[in-house]
Amino acid sequence: MGKSILNKVKINSLKIIRSPNGNVIRILRKQDLKNWNFKEAYFSTIKFNKIKAWKFHLKMTLNLVVTKGKVKFVFYSKNEDRFRVIEIGEKKNIRLSVPPRIWFGFEGMSKKESTILNLTNFQHSSREILRCKKNNIKFNW
Repeated sequence: MGKSILNKVKINSLKIIRSPNGNVIRILRKQDLKNWNFKEAYFSTIKFNKIKAWKFHLKMTLNLVVTKGKVKFVFYSKNEDRFRVIEIGEKKNIRLSVPPRIWFGFEGMSKKESTILNLTNFQHSSREILRCKKNNIKFNW
C-alpha cells in the first residue's frame, strides 16, 4: 500500500509572541506555503458536542486554526477505509493544512462555542464541495 492521503494533512505549530498586554499568534506567512495563493478567509463556529460532517473539497486547500475553544477534526480516506483524528484548540496552537480530496468532519469539544478560522486558496463555491450525511461514513463520534 502506498503513502496514505491522510498523511498529507499537515500539523503546523504556530509561533506565539509573548507580550504582557496580550500575546500575538502568527498563523500564516506567505513563505509558509509554496505555490499557494490566498483567496478567502472565514470563521466557522461549532457548539459543544455538535458535529458538522462530512465535506469533501475538490479544489480547496484548507488552513484551519481554532481561535476559541477546542475542536476534534476527523479525516477519512475512502480508498483506505481509514480515519485520522486531530484535536486542536486555543491551548494547542496549531494550524492544520488540509489538501483537497479528503473527507472531513468536526465536533465541538468545549462547553462554550468554538471558533475556527479557515484560510483558503479557493473561494467558496457549492460546485467545488461534495457533502454527505454524518451517518453515511461510519465513525464513532
